[in-house]
Amino acid sequence: MKSIFTTILLLCLYTGYSNSQDSLNYKSKWQIRPNYGVNIPITKILDGRVSDNLFEYDDNSSYWQVLSIAYFFHKHWGVEFNFQGMTSNNISKRADAFLNIMKSEYGNNYYVTPSTGASYDDFNPFSGNFERGFIGLIYKYEKKRFFIYPKFSIGVNSFYTDWGKAILKEKNSNNLLKVSINSGKRPNNHLMVAASAALGYKLTKRFYLNFDLMTSFYKTNITFTKSITDLNTNISTIESFEYKKNVLTLSVGAGLIFVIK
Repeated sequence: MKSIFTTILLLCLYTGYSNSQDSLNYKSKWQIRPNYGVNIPITKILDGRVSDNLFEYDDNSSYWQVLSIAYFFHKHWGVEFNFQGMTSNNISKRADAFLNIMKSEYGNNYYVTPSTGASYDDFNPFSGNFERGFIGLIYKYEKKRFFIYPKFSIGVNSFYTDWGKAILKEKNSNNLLKVSINSGKRPNNHLMVAASAALGYKLTKRFYLNFDLMTSFYKTNITFTKSITDLNTNISTIESFEYKKNVLTLSVGAGLIFVIK
């Protein structure tokens, strides 16, 4: 996943450099834009099934824009790369939620020994629990100390899905069952499109107070397979949990812009 974002960043830098050759009458400017915000779902991926707890993702989350580089090759036009690490308090609770659901669902008739890959914390200080990155075309409009920068972007949203299982020993019997829930692959990368605007107030020549609004869209096509296997006969029953969703999200954030000439 990191290689995808590295390629996007290099493309952004190359595009800015190439376009500057055609705009020699304009002194180019670089900007960096750290900020913090929240993601508010308009449509959701998670819908209350047991497999929801195997997503290292949450529809309601916060983000830290750890890397944002804009290059203006023209008085009004530029390109920008953004990388955001995202997290949610619910992600740290998903392992316990899965274990409790397994015990609740089967505990009346079986002794339940559940486990899940969600128990392993993959949080990273740089990229959070899941991440997204964008490259976009940005327009700059400034009026004295006020500004607005509309932008259209394409990018990638990336998160992991985990496995879950439980060994069931039937009470007053020697029957053993194995319940397994798995999506077949851990990393899930989704192509995104986004429309956004940065707006705010120039505190000084170099430092701007900034507010961000963004709507983003992507599609998911994730399937979890739940199998229940009788360990004495090796006969299994299969059930599928499909997540074929159109995901629309509103992101709201605030931070600073640092202008570098």
